[in-house]
Amino acid sequence: MSVVWNEARKVIHILKQNNHNAYIVGGAVRDWLLQREIADVDIVTTATAEEVQSLFSKTFRMNNQHQTVIVRSNLEHFEVTTIRGQSIEDDLHLRDLTINSIAIDDQNELFDPTGGEVDLRAGRLRASNPADRMGEDPLRMLRVYRFVSELGFDIDTSLKEAILHNREAIQKVAVERVVKEWVKLIKGKQCNLALTGMVETKLYSFIPGLSLTKDSLMQLKKLPPLHEESDLICWTLFCLCSNYVDDMPLKRLALSNELLRGIRARLHFFEKRKMQSWLPLALYEATLDVALDVERLRELCGLPSYSFEELSRLWDELPIHDKSELAITGRDLLQSVKRPGPWVKEELRLAEVAVVTKELTNEKTVLLQALERRRAER
Repeated sequence: MSVVWNEARKVIHILKQNNHNAYIVGGAVRDWLLQREIADVDIVTTATAEEVQSLFSKTFRMNNQHQTVIVRSNLEHFEVTTIRGQSIEDDLHLRDLTINSIAIDDQNELFDPTGGEVDLRAGRLRASNPADRMGEDPLRMLRVYRFVSELGFDIDTSLKEAILHNREAIQKVAVERVVKEWVKLIKGKQCNLALTGMVETKLYSFIPGLSLTKDSLMQLKKLPPLHEESDLICWTLFCLCSNYVDDMPLKRLALSNELLRGIRARLHFFEKRKMQSWLPLALYEATLDVALDVERLRELCGLPSYSFEELSRLWDELPIHDKSELAITGRDLLQSVKRPGPWVKEELRLAEVAVVTKELTNEKTVLLQALERRRAER
Protein backbone atom coordinates (compact mmCIF):
# COMPACT_ATOMS: atom_id res chain seq x y z
CA MET A 1 0.00 0.00 0.00
CA SER A 2 1.21 3.52 -0.79
CA VAL A 3 1.68 6.24 1.81
CA VAL A 4 -1.29 8.22 0.47
CA TRP A 5 -3.52 5.12 0.62
CA ASN A 6 -2.55 4.41 4.22
CA GLU A 7 -3.14 8.02 5.18
CA ALA A 8 -6.59 7.88 3.55
CA ARG A 9 -7.43 4.89 5.75
CA LYS A 10 -6.66 7.01 8.81
CA VAL A 11 -9.16 9.61 7.62
CA ILE A 12 -11.76 6.88 7.09
CA HIS A 13 -11.06 5.47 10.54
CA ILE A 14 -11.73 8.85 12.18
CA LEU A 15 -15.00 9.18 10.28
CA LYS A 16 -16.09 5.68 11.30
CA GLN A 17 -15.17 6.33 14.92
CA ASN A 18 -17.70 9.14 14.78
CA ASN A 19 -20.47 6.92 13.38
CA HIS A 20 -20.08 7.87 9.70
CA ASN A 21 -19.56 5.34 6.93
CA ALA A 22 -16.66 6.19 4.63
CA TYR A 23 -15.01 4.64 1.57
CA ILE A 24 -12.17 5.19 -0.87
CA VAL A 25 -13.73 5.56 -4.33
CA GLY A 26 -13.06 6.14 -7.99
CA GLY A 27 -9.69 6.32 -9.68
CA ALA A 28 -7.67 5.28 -6.63
CA VAL A 29 -9.56 1.98 -6.37
CA ARG A 30 -9.36 1.47 -10.12
CA ASP A 31 -5.60 2.01 -10.15
CA TRP A 32 -5.15 -0.17 -7.05
CA LEU A 33 -6.93 -3.04 -8.79
CA LEU A 34 -4.85 -2.46 -11.94
CA GLN A 35 -1.69 -2.31 -9.81
CA ARG A 36 -0.91 1.15 -11.16
CA GLU A 37 0.66 4.00 -9.20
CA ILE A 38 -1.90 5.84 -7.08
CA ALA A 39 -1.68 9.62 -7.06
CA ASP A 40 -4.90 11.06 -5.63
CA VAL A 41 -7.31 9.35 -3.27
CA ASP A 42 -10.94 10.47 -3.04
CA ILE A 43 -13.21 9.57 -0.14
CA VAL A 44 -17.00 9.52 0.16
CA THR A 45 -18.81 9.51 3.46
CA THR A 46 -22.27 9.67 4.98
CA ALA A 47 -21.09 12.71 6.97
CA THR A 48 -22.11 16.16 5.78
CA ALA A 49 -19.50 18.73 4.81
CA GLU A 50 -20.06 20.53 8.11
CA GLU A 51 -19.58 17.31 10.08
CA VAL A 52 -16.37 16.54 8.17
CA GLN A 53 -14.99 19.97 8.99
CA SER A 54 -15.82 19.52 12.67
CA LEU A 55 -13.77 16.31 12.83
CA PHE A 56 -10.53 17.53 11.21
CA SER A 57 -8.43 20.52 12.16
CA LYS A 58 -7.09 21.28 8.67
CA THR A 59 -9.88 21.53 6.08
CA PHE A 60 -11.04 23.67 3.20
CA ARG A 61 -14.59 23.75 1.85
CA MET A 62 -14.66 23.51 -1.93
CA ASN A 63 -17.03 25.82 -3.75
CA ASN A 64 -18.67 23.27 -6.03
CA GLN A 65 -22.05 21.64 -6.50
CA HIS A 66 -21.04 18.68 -4.35
CA GLN A 67 -20.58 18.60 -0.59
CA THR A 68 -16.79 18.39 -0.82
CA VAL A 69 -14.18 19.24 1.80
CA ILE A 70 -10.41 19.10 1.35
CA VAL A 71 -8.96 17.35 4.38
CA ARG A 72 -5.26 17.56 5.12
CA SER A 73 -3.76 14.63 6.98
CA ASN A 74 -0.03 14.95 7.59
CA LEU A 75 1.27 16.00 4.15
CA GLU A 76 -1.56 14.44 2.13
CA HIS A 77 -4.75 16.08 0.89
CA PHE A 78 -8.03 14.26 0.32
CA GLU A 79 -11.30 15.29 -1.27
CA VAL A 80 -13.97 14.07 1.14
CA THR A 81 -17.46 14.24 -0.39
CA THR A 82 -20.87 13.48 1.04
CA ILE A 83 -22.44 10.39 -0.51
CA ARG A 84 -25.10 11.05 -3.15
CA GLY A 85 -28.26 9.08 -2.54
CA GLN A 86 -29.06 6.90 0.45
CA SER A 87 -26.13 4.47 0.25
CA ILE A 88 -22.72 3.85 -1.24
CA GLU A 89 -24.42 1.77 -3.94
CA ASP A 90 -26.60 4.74 -4.93
CA ASP A 91 -23.51 6.94 -5.16
CA LEU A 92 -21.57 4.44 -7.28
CA HIS A 93 -24.44 4.09 -9.77
CA LEU A 94 -24.19 7.84 -10.46
CA ARG A 95 -20.49 7.85 -11.39
CA ASP A 96 -19.25 8.25 -14.96
CA LEU A 97 -17.85 4.80 -15.79
CA THR A 98 -18.15 1.43 -14.11
CA ILE A 99 -14.37 1.18 -13.70
CA ASN A 100 -14.57 4.37 -11.60
CA SER A 101 -17.63 3.12 -9.69
CA ILE A 102 -15.89 0.82 -7.24
CA ALA A 103 -15.42 1.59 -3.56
CA ILE A 104 -13.39 -0.02 -0.81
CA ASP A 105 -13.66 0.36 2.95
CA ASP A 106 -10.98 0.20 5.61
CA GLN A 107 -11.46 -3.59 5.85
CA ASN A 108 -10.64 -4.02 2.13
CA GLU A 109 -14.24 -4.94 1.29
CA LEU A 110 -15.11 -3.97 -2.29
CA PHE A 111 -18.44 -2.39 -3.24
CA ASP A 112 -19.01 -2.86 -6.96
CA PRO A 113 -22.70 -2.68 -7.86
CA THR A 114 -22.10 -1.83 -11.55
CA GLY A 115 -19.63 -4.61 -12.39
CA GLY A 116 -16.60 -2.38 -12.71
CA GLU A 117 -14.09 -5.04 -11.67
CA VAL A 118 -15.29 -7.34 -14.46
CA ASP A 119 -14.96 -4.47 -16.94
CA LEU A 120 -11.42 -3.81 -15.71
CA ARG A 121 -10.47 -7.41 -16.39
CA ALA A 122 -12.16 -7.29 -19.80
CA GLY A 123 -10.50 -3.99 -20.75
CA ARG A 124 -13.86 -2.37 -21.35
CA LEU A 125 -15.21 1.15 -20.78
CA ARG A 126 -18.87 1.01 -19.88
CA ALA A 127 -21.36 3.21 -18.03
CA SER A 128 -24.43 2.43 -15.95
CA ASN A 129 -27.29 4.05 -17.94
CA PRO A 130 -24.80 5.67 -20.36
CA ALA A 131 -27.21 8.22 -21.87
CA ASP A 132 -27.96 9.62 -18.40
CA ARG A 133 -24.33 9.58 -17.31
CA MET A 134 -23.07 11.38 -20.44
CA GLY A 135 -25.96 13.84 -20.38
CA GLU A 136 -25.41 14.80 -16.72
CA ASP A 137 -21.91 16.06 -17.47
CA PRO A 138 -20.92 16.17 -21.17
CA LEU A 139 -17.23 16.41 -20.25
CA ARG A 140 -17.51 12.71 -19.44
CA MET A 141 -17.51 11.97 -23.17
CA LEU A 142 -14.01 13.41 -23.47
CA ARG A 143 -13.03 11.55 -20.31
CA VAL A 144 -14.04 8.30 -22.02
CA TYR A 145 -11.41 8.92 -24.69
CA ARG A 146 -8.92 10.03 -22.08
CA PHE A 147 -9.29 6.60 -20.47
CA VAL A 148 -8.95 4.94 -23.88
CA SER A 149 -5.66 6.82 -24.23
CA GLU A 150 -4.41 5.94 -20.74
CA LEU A 151 -5.60 2.33 -20.54
CA GLY A 152 -6.09 1.17 -24.13
CA PHE A 153 -9.59 -0.12 -23.27
CA ASP A 154 -12.43 -0.69 -25.76
CA ILE A 155 -15.62 1.37 -25.55
CA ASP A 156 -18.84 -0.54 -24.95
CA THR A 157 -21.33 -0.24 -27.82
CA SER A 158 -24.06 1.35 -25.69
CA LEU A 159 -21.61 3.94 -24.36
CA LYS A 160 -20.43 4.78 -27.88
CA GLU A 161 -24.05 5.24 -28.94
CA ALA A 162 -24.61 7.60 -26.00
CA ILE A 163 -21.60 9.68 -27.11
CA LEU A 164 -22.96 9.85 -30.65
CA HIS A 165 -26.32 10.99 -29.31
CA ASN A 166 -24.99 13.55 -26.79
CA ARG A 167 -21.81 14.77 -28.51
CA GLU A 168 -23.05 18.29 -29.31
CA ALA A 169 -23.69 18.93 -25.60
CA ILE A 170 -19.95 19.08 -24.92
CA GLN A 171 -19.94 22.55 -26.48
CA LYS A 172 -21.39 23.86 -23.21
CA VAL A 173 -18.45 22.64 -21.08
CA ALA A 174 -16.03 25.26 -19.71
CA VAL A 175 -12.75 25.25 -21.61
CA GLU A 176 -10.76 25.06 -18.36
CA ARG A 177 -12.24 21.60 -17.72
CA VAL A 178 -11.63 20.54 -21.31
CA VAL A 179 -7.96 21.53 -21.12
CA LYS A 180 -7.25 19.25 -18.14
CA GLU A 181 -8.73 16.21 -19.87
CA TRP A 182 -7.14 17.01 -23.22
CA VAL A 183 -3.60 17.17 -21.83
CA LYS A 184 -4.09 13.80 -20.12
CA LEU A 185 -5.47 12.37 -23.35
CA ILE A 186 -2.57 13.38 -25.58
CA LYS A 187 -0.10 12.12 -22.96
CA GLY A 188 -1.66 8.65 -22.86
CA LYS A 189 0.29 5.67 -24.13
CA GLN A 190 -2.63 4.71 -26.38
CA CYS A 191 -3.35 8.23 -27.62
CA ASN A 192 -3.74 7.04 -31.21
CA LEU A 193 -6.62 4.76 -30.22
CA ALA A 194 -8.37 7.67 -28.55
CA LEU A 195 -7.88 10.01 -31.50
CA THR A 196 -9.17 7.35 -33.89
CA GLY A 197 -12.26 6.91 -31.72
CA MET A 198 -12.89 10.65 -31.60
CA VAL A 199 -12.79 10.80 -35.39
CA GLU A 200 -15.21 7.87 -35.57
CA THR A 201 -17.82 9.57 -33.36
CA LYS A 202 -16.89 13.08 -34.56
CA LEU A 203 -16.82 14.23 -30.93
CA TYR A 204 -13.70 16.26 -31.74
CA SER A 205 -15.64 18.73 -33.88
CA PHE A 206 -17.79 19.84 -30.92
CA ILE A 207 -15.10 20.22 -28.23
CA PRO A 208 -14.94 23.90 -27.20
CA GLY A 209 -11.75 25.92 -27.34
CA LEU A 210 -9.49 23.43 -29.10
CA SER A 211 -10.73 24.00 -32.68
CA LEU A 212 -9.83 20.43 -33.56
CA THR A 213 -9.96 19.25 -37.15
CA LYS A 214 -9.63 15.82 -38.66
CA ASP A 215 -6.32 16.92 -40.18
CA SER A 216 -4.91 18.15 -36.85
CA LEU A 217 -5.88 14.84 -35.22
CA MET A 218 -4.18 12.92 -38.02
CA GLN A 219 -1.03 14.98 -37.47
CA LEU A 220 -1.14 14.20 -33.75
CA LYS A 221 -1.52 10.51 -34.56
CA LYS A 222 1.80 10.57 -36.42
CA LEU A 223 3.67 11.51 -33.24
CA PRO A 224 5.30 8.96 -30.93
CA PRO A 225 3.79 8.49 -27.44
CA LEU A 226 4.09 11.65 -25.34
CA HIS A 227 3.52 10.21 -21.85
CA GLU A 228 6.97 11.32 -20.65
CA GLU A 229 6.84 14.79 -22.19
CA SER A 230 6.14 18.06 -20.37
CA ASP A 231 2.91 20.00 -20.81
CA LEU A 232 5.00 22.65 -22.55
CA ILE A 233 6.22 20.20 -25.18
CA CYS A 234 2.73 18.73 -25.63
CA TRP A 235 1.05 22.09 -26.15
CA THR A 236 3.75 23.22 -28.58
CA LEU A 237 3.28 20.02 -30.57
CA PHE A 238 -0.46 20.66 -30.53
CA CYS A 239 0.21 24.07 -32.09
CA LEU A 240 2.51 22.58 -34.72
CA CYS A 241 -0.04 19.90 -35.62
CA SER A 242 -2.71 22.60 -35.85
CA ASN A 243 -0.49 24.81 -38.06
CA TYR A 244 -0.48 27.64 -35.50
CA VAL A 245 2.34 30.11 -36.09
CA ASP A 246 2.14 31.50 -32.55
CA ASP A 247 0.31 31.02 -29.26
CA MET A 248 -2.61 33.37 -30.05
CA PRO A 249 -5.17 30.58 -30.70
CA LEU A 250 -4.41 29.21 -27.22
CA LYS A 251 -5.42 32.43 -25.45
CA ARG A 252 -9.02 31.24 -25.25
CA LEU A 253 -7.95 28.17 -23.24
CA ALA A 254 -7.05 30.11 -20.08
CA LEU A 255 -3.54 28.67 -19.97
CA SER A 256 -1.07 30.39 -17.66
CA ASN A 257 0.93 33.33 -19.02
CA GLU A 258 4.14 31.48 -18.19
CA LEU A 259 3.07 28.47 -20.26
CA LEU A 260 1.99 30.69 -23.17
CA ARG A 261 5.34 32.52 -23.13
CA GLY A 262 7.15 29.21 -23.22
CA ILE A 263 5.07 27.94 -26.14
CA ARG A 264 5.57 31.21 -28.04
CA ALA A 265 9.36 31.02 -27.69
CA ARG A 266 9.52 27.41 -28.82
CA LEU A 267 7.30 28.01 -31.83
CA HIS A 268 9.42 31.01 -32.83
CA PHE A 269 12.74 29.19 -32.65
CA PHE A 270 11.29 25.99 -34.15
CA GLU A 271 10.44 28.08 -37.22
CA LYS A 272 13.90 29.69 -37.29
CA ARG A 273 15.50 26.28 -36.94
CA LYS A 274 13.81 25.19 -40.17
CA MET A 275 16.00 27.68 -42.04
CA GLN A 276 19.38 27.14 -40.40
CA SER A 277 21.41 25.34 -37.79
CA TRP A 278 22.04 26.93 -34.40
CA LEU A 279 24.18 30.01 -34.95
CA PRO A 280 25.65 31.63 -31.82
CA LEU A 281 23.26 34.61 -31.71
CA ALA A 282 20.13 32.50 -32.22
CA LEU A 283 21.24 30.04 -29.55
CA TYR A 284 22.01 32.90 -27.14
CA GLU A 285 18.62 34.52 -27.73
CA ALA A 286 16.79 31.22 -27.38
CA THR A 287 18.56 30.08 -24.16
CA LEU A 288 19.72 26.52 -23.75
CA ASP A 289 16.42 25.28 -22.30
CA VAL A 290 14.42 26.54 -25.27
CA ALA A 291 16.98 25.24 -27.77
CA LEU A 292 16.95 21.78 -26.18
CA ASP A 293 13.15 21.74 -26.34
CA VAL A 294 13.23 22.80 -30.00
CA GLU A 295 15.53 19.89 -30.78
CA ARG A 296 13.23 17.55 -28.85
CA LEU A 297 10.28 18.87 -30.86
CA ARG A 298 12.20 18.23 -34.08
CA GLU A 299 13.01 14.71 -32.93
CA LEU A 300 9.35 14.00 -32.12
CA CYS A 301 8.36 15.36 -35.54
CA GLY A 302 10.85 13.04 -37.24
CA LEU A 303 13.31 15.80 -38.18
CA PRO A 304 17.13 15.73 -37.80
CA SER A 305 18.12 17.11 -34.43
CA TYR A 306 21.13 18.02 -32.32
CA SER A 307 21.97 15.77 -29.42
CA PHE A 308 22.03 17.14 -25.87
CA GLU A 309 25.83 16.90 -25.90
CA GLU A 310 26.20 18.78 -29.20
CA LEU A 311 23.92 21.61 -28.18
CA SER A 312 25.47 21.88 -24.71
CA ARG A 313 28.91 22.17 -26.27
CA LEU A 314 27.76 25.01 -28.54
CA TRP A 315 26.18 26.73 -25.53
CA ASP A 316 29.35 26.40 -23.47
CA GLU A 317 31.34 27.98 -26.31
CA LEU A 318 29.31 31.20 -26.18
CA PRO A 319 31.32 34.09 -24.68
CA ILE A 320 28.34 35.13 -22.51
CA HIS A 321 25.00 33.49 -21.72
CA ASP A 322 23.05 36.48 -20.42
CA LYS A 323 23.25 40.27 -20.87
CA SER A 324 24.05 40.59 -17.17
CA GLU A 325 27.48 39.12 -18.04
CA LEU A 326 28.26 41.98 -20.43
CA ALA A 327 31.36 43.93 -19.34
CA ILE A 328 29.64 47.30 -19.66
CA THR A 329 26.44 48.80 -18.27
CA GLY A 330 24.27 51.77 -19.11
CA ARG A 331 26.01 53.71 -16.36
CA ASP A 332 29.36 53.20 -18.14
CA LEU A 333 27.93 54.69 -21.33
CA LEU A 334 26.40 57.66 -19.54
CA GLN A 335 29.77 58.53 -17.99
CA SER A 336 31.11 59.35 -21.46
CA VAL A 337 27.88 60.74 -22.97
CA LYS A 338 25.84 62.45 -20.30
CA ARG A 339 22.60 62.32 -22.24
CA PRO A 340 20.02 59.75 -21.17
CA GLY A 341 17.82 58.30 -23.86
CA PRO A 342 16.95 55.20 -25.92
CA TRP A 343 20.43 55.26 -27.46
CA VAL A 344 21.78 53.63 -24.28
CA LYS A 345 19.67 50.54 -24.72
CA GLU A 346 20.53 50.44 -28.43
CA GLU A 347 24.27 50.58 -27.81
CA LEU A 348 24.13 47.96 -25.08
CA ARG A 349 22.34 45.68 -27.53
CA LEU A 350 25.01 46.34 -30.19
CA ALA A 351 27.72 45.45 -27.69
CA GLU A 352 25.85 42.32 -26.60
CA VAL A 353 25.53 41.08 -30.19
CA ALA A 354 29.15 41.88 -30.97
CA VAL A 355 30.34 39.87 -27.97
CA VAL A 356 28.07 36.87 -28.68
CA THR A 357 29.17 36.72 -32.34
CA LYS A 358 32.81 37.17 -31.24
CA GLU A 359 33.20 40.38 -33.25
CA LEU A 360 34.45 41.97 -30.03
CA THR A 361 35.88 40.55 -26.84
CA ASN A 362 33.88 41.05 -23.65
CA GLU A 363 36.22 43.68 -22.17
CA LYS A 364 35.04 47.03 -20.88
CA THR A 365 37.67 49.12 -22.63
CA VAL A 366 37.28 47.28 -25.94
CA LEU A 367 33.50 47.70 -25.96
CA LEU A 368 33.46 51.36 -24.90
CA GLN A 369 36.09 52.28 -27.52
CA ALA A 370 34.19 50.41 -30.26
CA LEU A 371 30.95 52.19 -29.42
CA GLU A 372 32.72 55.55 -29.25
CA ARG A 373 34.19 54.98 -32.74
CA ARG A 374 30.72 54.10 -34.01
CA ARG A 375 29.26 57.31 -32.62
CA ALA A 376 32.07 59.34 -34.18
CA GLU A 377 31.48 57.79 -37.60
CA ARG A 378 27.76 58.60 -37.60
